[in-house]
Amino acid sequence: MTFSSTERRLDALAPLLKRQLERLYGTDRLATLWPRMEMILRDRAAERPAAMVALDDTRLGDPDWFVAPDMLGYSTYVDRFAGTVEGLTGKVDHLESLGVRYLHLLALLKAREGDSDGGFAVADYLAIEPRLGTMAEVERLAARLREGRISLCVDLALNHTADDHAWAKAALAGDPHYRAFYHVLSEDEAQAYEEALPEVFPTTAPGNFTDVPAMGGQVWTTFYPFQWDLNWSNPEVMLAIVDTMLQLANHGFEAFRLDSIAFLWKQIGTDCRNRPEAHFIVRALRAALDIVAPATLLKAEAIVPTALVPPYFGADEGADWDGGFEPECHLVYNNSLMVAGWVALAEQSATLPHAIVEASGGLPRGANWLSYARCHDDIGWGAVIGDLAEIDPDPVARLKIAARFLEGGDGSWARGAPFQSDGSVLHGSNGTMASLAGLEAAADDEAREMAFRRIALLNVLSIASGGLATTYMGDEAGLLNDTSYLSDPERAHEGRWLHRPEMDWAALDGAAAQRIGGDLAALRAARIASGGAGGPSAITTGNPAVLGIGCGGDRVFLNFSDTPVTIVAITDGHDRLSDTQFVDTLTIAPWSVVWAGPTA
Repeated sequence: MTFSSTERRLDALAPLLKRQLERLYGTDRLATLWPRMEMILRDRAAERPAAMVALDDTRLGDPDWFVAPDMLGYSTYVDRFAGTVEGLTGKVDHLESLGVRYLHLLALLKAREGDSDGGFAVADYLAIEPRLGTMAEVERLAARLREGRISLCVDLALNHTADDHAWAKAALAGDPHYRAFYHVLSEDEAQAYEEALPEVFPTTAPGNFTDVPAMGGQVWTTFYPFQWDLNWSNPEVMLAIVDTMLQLANHGFEAFRLDSIAFLWKQIGTDCRNRPEAHFIVRALRAALDIVAPATLLKAEAIVPTALVPPYFGADEGADWDGGFEPECHLVYNNSLMVAGWVALAEQSATLPHAIVEASGGLPRGANWLSYARCHDDIGWGAVIGDLAEIDPDPVARLKIAARFLEGGDGSWARGAPFQSDGSVLHGSNGTMASLAGLEAAADDEAREMAFRRIALLNVLSIASGGLATTYMGDEAGLLNDTSYLSDPERAHEGRWLHRPEMDWAALDGAAAQRIGGDLAALRAARIASGGAGGPSAITTGNPAVLGIGCGGDRVFLNFSDTPVTIVAITDGHDRLSDTQFVDTLTIAPWSVVWAGPTA
């Protein structure tokens, strides 16, 4: 690839990028904005390293490279996993042994001093957190990962910066240019917005505004008071973030997790989530990336109701546009499927995951879900209220029962904890995969066996549903809840540290890791053999406890109950996991799976 090919992409994609900028900022502003945007695109393209240019060329020839049966991922904090970036480089062989093709390093960029929302209050987008390493070390890590065909992902916080970011410091010092990077309102204006705004952290950070006298008013702070929301109605923010993103791509990052993507645009009288302008912002970022660094993926962290998720892949709004489909993110978290899996375990019913699988098909080309069983965040129950309302007239009450069960109530085998709630209201639940699935509470071999099966069930749901199935650090080893955070004053208020333990490398030799790791390897092999990747299809099973998923040429059946069930097989076949044949009917053991391929 040469610089002239970048020019060709610029010519081809400029109308799409200009369309988004004009929608956001108007025709008059576009006239002065576009030359500056072009300069950024050309400058960053000229700086792109040869290795990344070669990767661009390869992936342009295979635009669906990340929608593949063997495309599985891993997510971790650097310090919890290996101490430092250099230490993590020495652990890449572990990732390779798991068949990982995608690595998401959480909270890698330089965070504010003190409390930083677990590293998501970014003080410098272009620097690595000093205690973790340097950008040069990250570049070496990225090169090592590319040798193993592993793509490196970093968080790009679009909604806010830390209050000690250089932009915020300049604003505090009275610089009007940077003050305009943030939302600063009068108390009356803030209250007018507040009337329609929900709270993200109602217990630890109530409200959406923080009085900052040095800024002359109320600063918009959707999350924590030290995270200042960026003012995307200011085109200077767009230019700064595009420039930042492209510089990071040139350092070797191959994917960006767009943090808090739903919150970007503010409009009075609304909840300021999922606004059309938020989509225009992301489409502009995608177009800029496709021009300069087309090997790079965008991933939407859109933890929103299921019906509002698909638009983050993009849309065709052709009434005033003949350019066709306008792409946004290559990947979108299938958060609703994750939540539905835990509801299914608590209820011993496949009803909700069946509905979510049905809603997860029909993806545009060049797009895929990122699926997972657990992550660094809580299980946020609100995402599936709308889906459950189609099944139950009182979805909140039903979800409260599931949450209480997973938090250890009602004689449960689960050992979770409520998040941002005392358990009386519905919000979220914390806990590691193993503890939530019953391994922590298991007192005998039979109970441990059932916990291992439940862990495998949720991994099957993630893998068989065709997405870029991502394992969260320590889940492959069956790590349990870690309450040590309670003795740390900077973390004690943040309950999600319960499921952010340090990696126990010795545990990889233990019985739990051997069992879970073996199950993961078998599931990866089954998916590769099936040829399955991309949007899933739901299969009706005739039994409310059994979920059926079409994965490639295979049919996968998950029994979400503690009793064996028998269903009609439809056709004879071969269970890839147990290496057995079946004819006419399928009997599935408690909390177990049959991965049905063609007859061997």
